[in-house]
Amino acid sequence: MKKSLLLLLLPLALLAACSNAESEESYSVEDARENGDVIAQHQANSFDEIVQGAVEVENAEKLTQLITNVEENKEDEVNISVFDLDGSHSENKISYNGETITFENNYGNYEQSPAGTYECSYISQRGPVVYLSSCSAEDESEVSTMIGFVGTEEAFR
Repeated sequence: MKKSLLLLLLPLALLAACSNAESEESYSVEDARENGDVIAQHQANSFDEIVQGAVEVENAEKLTQLITNVEENKEDEVNISVFDLDGSHSENKISYNGETITFENNYGNYEQSPAGTYECSYISQRGPVVYLSSCSAEDESEVSTMIGFVGTEEAFR
């Protein structure tokens, strides 16, 4: 009797586990679009190639507006979704509270930009790259300049 009950319950448990796995879909580019994120879809694995333009960018104007708002002491925040070639997703956030720029970096694959949360004094754009400067990590270590976003010249026009 116990074996019969076990044989009946086992397929039901497997079916329930499969349906849970299917319902926990990963965050997609379409999800990022719907949420209004700034999107960077890398078209290469090499940082040098990405900086040279091997990236598709959407909503870069939100970063430009954030920089303007920092200059005007207006609060703002931008969510950034980074998608690698393998489909993996990282979500970063740059926010300004009227005094401090906070960079929540969950994508640690840009040179000079380790993952973590940083408080920074300055933000600027040079060409297709957004930089954060005079940054302090939660452990109080200092980073002079970090890359917050790599885009393309066309995306920032």
